[in-house]
Amino acid sequence: MDKNRGSASGLWRWHDAYYFGVRGLLLFAAACGGSVAPVAAPTATPRSAQATSTANEVLDPITVLSAEPDAFPRSFIVPGIAALELGGPQIEAPPAAPELEVTLLEEQSTMVRVAVRYDGIGFALWTERARLLEILTREQRISEQIGGGWFGPDSSFAPYAELRTGAHVRVLGHRDRDKRDAWTRVRYLGALEIDGWVPDSSLTERTRDEHRNIGRFPSGMQSLMVLQGTVIRTEPKWAAEQLAIVANGYLLDVIQPVDEAWSAIAYEDGDVSVRGYASKQDPPGQVHRPHAADAPPVGITANAAVARGTCLFGTRDGEPIGFLLATHDGELASAREPGWFTVSFDTPWGPITFLARGPSELSLATCGPPVPAPSSASPPSP
Repeated sequence: MDKNRGSASGLWRWHDAYYFGVRGLLLFAAACGGSVAPVAAPTATPRSAQATSTANEVLDPITVLSAEPDAFPRSFIVPGIAALELGGPQIEAPPAAPELEVTLLEEQSTMVRVAVRYDGIGFALWTERARLLEILTREQRISEQIGGGWFGPDSSFAPYAELRTGAHVRVLGHRDRDKRDAWTRVRYLGALEIDGWVPDSSLTERTRDEHRNIGRFPSGMQSLMVLQGTVIRTEPKWAAEQLAIVANGYLLDVIQPVDEAWSAIAYEDGDVSVRGYASKQDPPGQVHRPHAADAPPVGITANAAVARGTCLFGTRDGEPIGFLLATHDGELASAREPGWFTVSFDTPWGPITFLARGPSELSLATCGPPVPAPSSASPPSP
């Protein structure tokens, strides 16, 4: 056995108590004519899901967006290729778009429909199911081998990587999904990047729990400053298996130095807990976090304050897919047919153009909760 492998075992033991513990899609369809009848919100009664991949109910976007944000279970997506209507023009988010909290409305094969609340705009769109993040329902060790784990020279202080309840992960693959003991390969991206297998029973697409990662937990131990790509391994040697890679952080806790190159280390935050070995001399590993686009999308040229409640459409013949949750600056223009307008807003997918209708730009149809009438001025005092 490598003489360095067991040198940290004593300290592992006393420290154990502390550290145990998602392509075809959509933008907007050409504006056409139609009557200017008032827009009524669709009924709030959900219908049973048909031709979907699960038995979950299909939710109406106007109903969901009209409710309080916590009235329905929350889900999370990584913005990418999407569309306002199935079979319509596609839109695509720039690289490194941040995760978004959404409400899962409907599922069809490899596609999901979600309701998005963003900067006072509420709307629904379709995106690839692969963009939907899974959520940990319990603390779960993540392993390179299905059903197994990493074991060091002494199993009593085995290095590990653990995901905490509420952590969001990307799905990389599945194994034995039709069996009771099904497993999913996931990737966690945070301060650390971790790949491995977890049981399907530890994952969900919807949650009512509110979870926020508040960052690294200070331990009071000596800190090791590292660079992006630093690999945390199961043993203090470069050929050992990889537990995690430093992706967006720079400090690890030093449990005990092993030699001039290696240290037994730990890291813990609201999403993960990891314990292993790291060396500044170890070649950097590959980090999969996407980089921001060199040329971000050109934003809209706002020319109007579009009123709260304005109903948003993806196509002239379709039902409304959203409305403004608050008055919002947008780019408003007349469409090719009387009674229809285009209105564009900046979103995580870049500028999106919706349809709106009404007798004039100043009188667009509304939907969603009733908009209170402006309060009348108080009469002057006698």
